[in-house]
Amino acid sequence: MFICCLVVTMATAASAATTKRAERFANVEPLETISRSRAEAADQAAQVPGGASILLEALRYRGANAKQLGLPAQLWCADFMNYVIKKAGAKGTHSRAARSFLEFGRKLDGPRVGAIAILRRGGPQNGHVGVVRGTDGQGNPILISGNSGNMVRQSAYPKEKVLAYVMPPDYVLKEITNAARAAAIKQQQQLQ
Repeated sequence: MFICCLVVTMATAASAATTKRAERFANVEPLETISRSRAEAADQAAQVPGGASILLEALRYRGANAKQLGLPAQLWCADFMNYVIKKAGAKGTHSRAARSFLEFGRKLDGPRVGAIAILRRGGPQNGHVGVVRGTDGQGNPILISGNSGNMVRQSAYPKEKVLAYVMPPDYVLKEITNAARAAAIKQQQQLQ
């Protein structure tokens, strides 16, 4: 561990920046996503053309409750998600049901910063929904969501409860290709 840290410390700032850019969308990697700053995470999230990211919008309301946002006081996670999507410049589901997001946008194969996670909760009609901020060490999604402890907050949820990850249909994902990621990793290994 010490040797690895020493090698990383000795790397130039330019190579460190290249590596960071190469890893920025490896959102399913547990160590990569949680330590980002708010600005970095928002920069990496999906963007509405001409608008803001849903993650940046969601982060603005951490700690707020339903009343402060002008939302219904009960079962308001979907209301919050639609509120955030609208503030980011896109159209939501206009439904109060968290599972309405299952039929929304484009399905993803895993967690992505700025994606919407739909979770199983209670019975077959119930659920929870939030914006992916990252993943923890076990690969569980870390979400910013409404009606979490009666407020907007960041929490990790069991990955087994995830029904789907989706992106709004008019969002554009900033992508980094697998080839570019592989080239950056190879470059980093050569520096070590």
